[in-house]
Amino acid sequence: GQKIIKMKDLAKLFESFGFNNVKTYLQTGNVLFDSNETNIAKLTNLIEEKLFEALGYKVTVILKTKQELLDIVESNPFKDYDGDVKYYLTFLAETPKQPPTLPIRMNGIENEVFKVENNNVFTVGFNINGRYGFPNVFIEKEFGVLATTRNWNTVLRILK
Repeated sequence: GQKIIKMKDLAKLFESFGFNNVKTYLQTGNVLFDSNETNIAKLTNLIEEKLFEALGYKVTVILKTKQELLDIVESNPFKDYDGDVKYYLTFLAETPKQPPTLPIRMNGIENEVFKVENNNVFTVGFNINGRYGFPNVFIEKEFGVLATTRNWNTVLRILK
């Protein structure tokens, strides 16, 4: 979050790295692209190295395949929640050494983490005095790893 890069510049970088059909979505670093590389760890390392060379600072990259996202959506993880709530999907950069016992609530209010699967954390945001909270900092603290969070609607739109 502290370093800003325009999404059109980020897209150009990914194109210069040799990726095809590069598109960005929103201003939060979502980059969609095609690659012939099927080894996710290798691809993640390659992108992190190339971004460091181009930008001069380390960027933690969290990659998800389209199929991974489709599988998550098809599993309908939020089916037990409805009403005035928001859904969040957080991607952990690595497997936590000691994941917390679920469910956990952010300060007893706003957010409830109810499921963790394959370094994906599922959170429900409850409307407390007009606020839903945003769980990323809380999740990074509780899980002890870097993470990035997307609103569930963003995940759905990325897949369209």
